[in-house]
Amino acid sequence: MHNRRVKRSSLACLPCRSRHAKCDGKRPSCTRCAEVGQSCSYAPSRRGLNSRPYLRDHATSHGSPQQAAGIAGFEQCTMLSLPADAPPMSAMLNVDLGDSSTDCIPLSENSSRSENIANDPLIHSYYKNFHVCHPFVLPRKHLVELCQDPRTEHGLAPLLTAMRFMGNIYSAREWSIPLKDRVESTLSNLGPSDPIQVQCRILYSIALFWYDYKADAKSQLDRAAQIAIDLQMFRAEFAASQGATDQVWRESWRRTWWTLYIVDAYYAGTLGTMNFRVMDLDVTVELPCDESDYELGVIPIPRTLEEFNQREFITDNVHFSSFAYLIGAVQCAASAISITPKVATVEDSTHLIQAVDCSLDGWQLLLPREQKHVIKGKGEIDELLFQAHLLIHVSTVGLHRPLSALNFNAIEKVSSCAREPPRDTPTPELVNVHTTRVLRAVEAQIRLLALPAPRFHHTPFTTCMVSEGMLALLSACSTLLKGKELAIARDQIRMTLGCLKVLGEVWPRTARNVREIQTIARCVLGLGKGSNDCDMRGSSDLSSLDTQGVDPNPVIDGLSKDNNDLGAALSTIDDLCGWYSAGDADDFPWGMIDGL
Repeated sequence: MHNRRVKRSSLACLPCRSRHAKCDGKRPSCTRCAEVGQSCSYAPSRRGLNSRPYLRDHATSHGSPQQAAGIAGFEQCTMLSLPADAPPMSAMLNVDLGDSSTDCIPLSENSSRSENIANDPLIHSYYKNFHVCHPFVLPRKHLVELCQDPRTEHGLAPLLTAMRFMGNIYSAREWSIPLKDRVESTLSNLGPSDPIQVQCRILYSIALFWYDYKADAKSQLDRAAQIAIDLQMFRAEFAASQGATDQVWRESWRRTWWTLYIVDAYYAGTLGTMNFRVMDLDVTVELPCDESDYELGVIPIPRTLEEFNQREFITDNVHFSSFAYLIGAVQCAASAISITPKVATVEDSTHLIQAVDCSLDGWQLLLPREQKHVIKGKGEIDELLFQAHLLIHVSTVGLHRPLSALNFNAIEKVSSCAREPPRDTPTPELVNVHTTRVLRAVEAQIRLLALPAPRFHHTPFTTCMVSEGMLALLSACSTLLKGKELAIARDQIRMTLGCLKVLGEVWPRTARNVREIQTIARCVLGLGKGSNDCDMRGSSDLSSLDTQGVDPNPVIDGLSKDNNDLGAALSTIDDLCGWYSAGDADDFPWGMIDGL
């Protein structure tokens, strides 16, 4: 590093320079600034100037606050990245601010001050891209105000670091090792009972998981759960004790617990483990309010979980937020799973329909008119309701498919979202009912994905919810659907893969899942090169499958990785494309599919 010549990049804009990020130099706005909604501006020519104070003074007097903050941030960044024996700063005045060859990040000790937060492009990216999916940290306006207060700004610094890390993933579409190291450093310096750890570790865990660091993600969420339980964050008294008179802070802590609850369930469902960390507790913390109230900082008297679970008996028109209905959906899904046997029998067929369906259907039937649809008045998608509906539908698919005529194909094992297929399940008398339930749930999922929106932007946890429904639809294409219905289903599969590809542009684990689904689809539908290989028996050779570069173990840095070797996963499959039959598809009355 001592002798490396710093490359000059005269086209870099000031915001990119302050972040030490690559800049394409487009005018009036570079691509990076345009993506994050950042004001883009360029410094005047520095020819003949060798004074960095001039740059700062010029930006202050003639430019925007972002420019001044950006240059000040670079100065601090440069100092932090120099070795102890580096030449003095005065000897390096000709180093250009746009160098993108180092991993330096602006890390001034005052980086949490309000003027930096208000104009920080990574914080902006966090709120634009991630906050809408999991809105538990403070609203942006309130965060800026607290960062201006010397009594609270220092305590928020670790959270800001985690938010910047997540924001960078969305804006730069890459894994920043310096930012990751900064997150781990700040976490290690926090006190063992500091509740801000829970918020930080939830964010860090999600980023780790969808970058395919499954073991590290689990470790972070385990730690977050243990801290939350030790602090009794699930009790109503916790938020009151932390927020003092600040009702927005109190609401944020309530949301933190419930986000932990939801994400814990998402992990259990995504991984197929069904091991819940925080499910069976005597929870008294109140439910979150509406997003509009939270963003405005006008927090109403919160509703309780007990009120929500007795809403069918309330005669008055009591309102519950979308967040509350998402919590209720998680409750229903967890309850349904808990009473469903791991190995279904004929007798379980009636049990599932009578007991489990009542829970899932009850959630949908008790939705108020304004929350039965996830499109808001201005055409925006209510992300929390979107997740809730999707969760209810995927739960229906997962619970009914083992007893339906939608047989499991052994090649489904390729998918990291696939569930263990049932073996030797006898055909239940109500097989047609189960099949219909699955197909209707899949259709409902597809309607959600087809909602008009500027872009497909949702939590990465929708990946496996969508994928499980698509695997069931592929089975229907292979065994049940014909003619027009088959053509429609194929279009639906194309659209669904397109949606997942959008998520895959940000999250490598989703991108890998897309390639897995493509491999399965080619095999199941008998398409292209891979279809001939699907007839092989007793083969565990991964090269026989055209996986389009599926890498089950991408390596980014030294973090631990789980072994997801697809070859090993397929090694015990006797018939690579044989069916695990849940009943004779020929006995299914084709007319039942009409109108679904």
